[in-house]
Parts: sequence; C-alpha cells; structure tokens
Amino acid sequence: MNINLYRRRRLRSTQPILTRVQIRDLGRKIGFTSFRQSVEYFMDPYNYFKLSKIKMADIHQYLWDQGITHEKCPNTHIRQGDHSRVLISILFPGYPIIKASEQHYRDLRENRSPQAKIIDLAYDQLPITDKFERLEELYRTEVDWHKLENDSKQYTVEIPLKKLNRSIVVEGHASSKLNVRLFLYLWSSERMAWTPSSISLSVDHSAEDCLSAQDKKLHEYGFNHIDITETTDAITKATRRSTGSLPFIFTFHGKRPNIRHVSVCAVIEKSSQELTSQLYVQTASLYIGQAMESSSRNVPQAQAVQKQVIELLRPFDLKDKLDLIKTETIFLSCAEKFLTAWNNHDKEDKEEDDKDIEVYTGGEYVSVLDPIMLSRIEHPTRCIFCTHNTCFDAEVFFKFQVTSMQWKCPICLVKIRGIQDLYIDYHAKLALKKHPNEERFLLEKNDVYLPIEPLAPIQVDMKNIPEKRTVAEIISLDDDNDEITSKRQRS
Repeated sequence: MNINLYRRRRLRSTQPILTRVQIRDLGRKIGFTSFRQSVEYFMDPYNYFKLSKIKMADIHQYLWDQGITHEKCPNTHIRQGDHSRVLISILFPGYPIIKASEQHYRDLRENRSPQAKIIDLAYDQLPITDKFERLEELYRTEVDWHKLENDSKQYTVEIPLKKLNRSIVVEGHASSKLNVRLFLYLWSSERMAWTPSSISLSVDHSAEDCLSAQDKKLHEYGFNHIDITETTDAITKATRRSTGSLPFIFTFHGKRPNIRHVSVCAVIEKSSQELTSQLYVQTASLYIGQAMESSSRNVPQAQAVQKQVIELLRPFDLKDKLDLIKTETIFLSCAEKFLTAWNNHDKEDKEEDDKDIEVYTGGEYVSVLDPIMLSRIEHPTRCIFCTHNTCFDAEVFFKFQVTSMQWKCPICLVKIRGIQDLYIDYHAKLALKKHPNEERFLLEKNDVYLPIEPLAPIQVDMKNIPEKRTVAEIISLDDDNDEITSKRQRS
C-alpha cells in the first residue's frame, strides 16, 4: 500500500476538542471510575446517543462552564436525539452526525427485546447517499394487502395530516432553514423495503400520478423512497394541529406485491452547496483533530490548542455550518493554524518518502479546470484514495453525482464511498485565490503551486537573413550513370 494513502486514512480518526483532564471530569459525571473508560466512551460520537437527558444536560453545562461552547443548554422540552446532535456538533465539528445516529439506530433495532410490541424498521439498511440525512419516523401503519383475496390492484392508506408535519426541531433549533422532506416507504418485511418501480400514486382522490419522471429515475438508481412533500397543498400546510386524514391510493402494475408496512420518514435534503460546506467543515475538523491528538500528552499545549480552536469557532453558529462562505472562512482559518500532517508530512515521514523515491524529475504541470464542466475550479477536492495531484470541483461533483448510488472520481474513476472519503486541498485553494486568472500551475515537490509564466516571443534579427536565396546547382545521378555505361561499352 502507498504510505501516503495510509497516512491519509489514518488521520481521519475522530478527535473531540477536549483535553485529557476534561475527558476525565466528564467520565466522572456519568459514573466512570477509570480514565480508559472515559476515553473510549467520549472518543466515539455514537455513544452520545446513549446518554439520558439528565446526563446530557450535565455535560452541556460543563462545556458551558469551561468556555468550550457559547450555546446555552436547551430546555427540557428538547428531544433526546436532538440534544445528542448538538453535543456532537460542539465536540466534533464537521463530523457527519448521520453516521453516529444510524449506528445507534442499528444497535437499538438489532438488540430489541423479542417481547417488544413494535419492531423497528430497517432504515439503516436502505440505499442512501450523503444528500439525504434521515431524522425520524413520523408515521407507520401495518397493512394486510397480501391477505386480500380480491383481484383489485388499488390499495388505499389513510394518513393523518398532523403526522405529516415538517416543522420539527433540527439540532435544537425550530427556526432551521434546512430543507426537510417527507419520504414514504413500502415494506415487505421489517428488514426489506420494496422498490416502487411499477407503481402509480394518487393523493386525495386526484386522477394525476404523483410520481414524476425524476422520482422514477431515482427508483432506477436503486432508491426505495417516494417523495410526498409537494404532492398536495394539504401536506405543505400541515401542522401539528391539523385535523383529518389524507388518502394515498396506490396502483400496482403487474403482480400484486407482498406489502406489510407503510411508513413516512422526515429526511433532510442537502443541496450541492450545503454538501460543499459540509466538506469544508469536515476537512477543517481533520486539521483540528490532528492538532489535538498530537498535543494530547502535553496538557498545557493541549489547552493552548483548544483555546485557539474555540476562538476560531466562536464567531460561527451551528446554523452556519451549511453556509458556503462562512465554512470556507472556517476552513482557511483552521488550515492556517493547524495544518500539519494532512497535506504536509513530518520530517520523519519526509525521510521515509525520500527512501522510496529514487529519481525526482521535477515539478508537475497541474490543470485547475474541472474535468466535468471544464470550468475553473473553485473548491479543489480529491479523494483519499486518489494518487494524482489534479483536483476537481466539489460543488460540480455533488451536483452531478449526488443522486447516483456509486460515486467515482471523475479523473481516475476510483470508488468513493461517501463524503467521508473526500477532502479540500488547502494548497490548491490558496493558489486559486492568489492567482485568480491562472488555469495551469507547476506543482513542486513541497506542495507549492507556482504560476506558469508565459513564454517570451522569439526575436529574429532580420539583418542576418539574406535578401535573395542563391540558386542551388542540381546534379543528376542519372547523367553520371549514363557516362559510366558509355565508357564501358567503348572499352
């Protein structure tokens, strides 16, 4: 394996912005007696979903007292999962919370007691991309369509309007501007969702098919959801005080499916700009985590690094993590302060690299034109598995590949598992900002991008050029051969 790729994968470990003393204090608050238990617990964002409301309130108050956050502790009306998201956003800036929440949901579902009245549906096994982040299940009902003996292919489900309320609390903020969508799923069992490939859906006895061409295209990609957010005005205006129900009429084309459950889930849909913002914060968190990890054994140095991190993140609110301009500022500030081993190797690493390199042939010409749109790159991005130095634009990549189930690098076609495999190239970003008109750079060995100077025009001295060309004498070889043959004949 390439040693540089191994280093980049190793540096992606999560690291909270906590010192060892603070981890020990928090461990005592939740009942841990050993420092090792505290470290193993607070280093994994998944464990924060296991905390009770009282313990999360104690942790949040401790972070407030230590000056780690300026977000006040939410009131007791906040849901447990939303408070967990707030704590993860504070301690693990840039970490994709959906990874921890899905792992927590999977453990709850798999370890559910056999005597439980309701078995959780396997949302964690649904095919999904980073564009969608599942929040929670809003409605669920069991149907017996597989037991019906009639030959009718139309089935109706009545869903209460108050269950289709989208004004839910996201990360403790009711005034969030996130795009919350409502996804409907059909389940043949608790573990298997049915792909609505040959189906028509009408809402509120409407004759029109609510499934658009885009929805059917998503089903061909492998998605199992039906977006019902804008199918009718009643769903758009639904609140928690709405009364009545809305009929959903399903028409199946072909063999009758074995449907046992129908559910509606709230999902956050992220735009290409929001995903790019998330990538900026994620890369910045890698720099912060590396700085915290390298200084963890030195308590004064770790406190100094933590203080710098808090000062950099203090002007930005939790809502600003999806603002492209503000996240770009966070990235540049954190990279300037904490850039160490992600793009630049340590001295020991450089010595090991020099042993592997036999001949250094010089710099490499790197284009800053996006391979997809052929426009100038604004957000230079690479995959951790890529071996090339050329970047692609993150926003353009998310715009064209986010609906696909299989992401690939547009340059080398290496498989990208998700946004966690991408990062912003800091040195390329600086070069693009410093030289806004350049389209090609010379990349030196120490990750320095140099602009390519235009070639000077060749000056020709016209005095040395003769006015008229002399006529060359033409010698025919055929004439010589004729003379030789004639001499031979005479002899």
